[in-house]
Amino acid sequence: MDNTRLDKLEKEVADLRTKMGSKEKPKKEKKPREPSAYNDFVKKSIAEEKSKMGENYDHKKAFKNAAEAWSKNKGKSS
Repeated sequence: MDNTRLDKLEKEVADLRTKMGSKEKPKKEKKPREPSAYNDFVKKSIAEEKSKMGENYDHKKAFKNAAEAWSKNKGKSS
């Protein structure tokens, strides 16, 4: 009994959607942006730490160190 009720409701919803039409806007194609100075710095810093640490590499720690280094040096590069 519940299945017929559910089927009926699903059909009603489908009919309503058809009558209303799709109001979704088509997605715009996004162009990839150039990486920022921060992105480049972090990528380089993490790669350096990964090569230094070898098997003991910890991404969380490496990312934290890169972010801290960026914070310390960002005023100096301007």
